[in-house]
Amino acid sequence: MAAFTVAALAAGCTTGSGGREVSFRGSSAPGLIITIHNQRTQDARFWIWVDGRRDRLGTVQSTQTRTFRVRLDRISDVSLEFDLTLGERCVTRSARLEPGARLNIQIPVNLGLMDVRCNR
Repeated sequence: MAAFTVAALAAGCTTGSGGREVSFRGSSAPGLIITIHNQRTQDARFWIWVDGRRDRLGTVQSTQTRTFRVRLDRISDVSLEFDLTLGERCVTRSARLEPGARLNIQIPVNLGLMDVRCNR
């Protein structure tokens, strides 16, 4: 299984709209496991982009950690998008990930330490 961090993701686009959450349980497919450590004092809402499709992951509360499982049946281009309560909207770089990959993402207090593109 491959392990990736946010530094392994390359800049993605921020078009489209979010809808349903994409977490799944009990599937035999290895999928994608994303653990997000939010070190900021604001909640962060997350979306995932898989091959150009945007789906809602959920919210990671301030100073909390949350793990999401996402269906990923084949090698795909993946990036994450998040926004902070009353703050920036950011997109990670995209990476080609395979089923079974694990992402370990840290949202630091200083967003300048992340390899993301942010705007208000």
